[in-house]
Amino acid sequence: MSGVAATTSAATRALAFDGAGFAPVDAPAGDPLVADSWLVVDGGVVGWATHVERFAASVERQGGDAELAARAAAAVPDAVPRTGAWFPRLDWPQPHVHDGPVLHVRPAPTLHRRALVRTASHDPRTTADVKGPDLTALGLLREQARAEGADEAAIVVDGHVVDGATSAILWWRDGVLHAPPVARERVDSVTARQVATIASALGARVVDEDATPASLAGAEVWIVNALHGVRGVSAWADADGTHQAVAVPTRADAFQAALERLRRPWG
Repeated sequence: MSGVAATTSAATRALAFDGAGFAPVDAPAGDPLVADSWLVVDGGVVGWATHVERFAASVERQGGDAELAARAAAAVPDAVPRTGAWFPRLDWPQPHVHDGPVLHVRPAPTLHRRALVRTASHDPRTTADVKGPDLTALGLLREQARAEGADEAAIVVDGHVVDGATSAILWWRDGVLHAPPVARERVDSVTARQVATIASALGARVVDEDATPASLAGAEVWIVNALHGVRGVSAWADADGTHQAVAVPTRADAFQAALERLRRPWG
């Protein structure tokens, strides 16, 4: 877990925002219109302001109150324990389910530095560039990948790698960091943005590139998200079981360490 201990002594709790703070509530059913999540370690978060910005902007795009969303996010630190490892999720629920933001305070699971990836059999997303509406479908996609021995499912559209079920996908080739083009609809990953900033600060070029799974043979491939940070892909299997010969992820641990140095106290 790279020094992060899972917090297993507490169960998940759902809390509703009442305009000033959070109070216990029964967890709403169904997928929310918007969701955002992040890893908290002893009261420290990476990229908190960017998560808040993305959440409020997504709420506004989905027809909600961005100002209320931002106020709810500002109250989150007081609702999450300041010690231990946590993976909270802030939701903007469907209006017929609940009339305000809901926070799920969840213990963080075990973290990993490497991952096996499998090309997904299909793309289940209905709202590809907003996190929330497709949480259940994407969770099922990841579970299908796990049933085949992988950790993450890679979504491919028109033959090109677009996103992971729960992670952004990045790759290195010839010293250049690549990401799927912005025209390929996907969630704007806070962690991918931070990784790209680190790469640029180190003098590496960061470019968009359309890539098929087969074209990633020989590349160092990463999957990145707010929970695990940077995970180097140690193997990639297509839906038919064919394996792509991805490179050993030699840069991943150094970038994860750089990402961790961005962790700051919140609230």
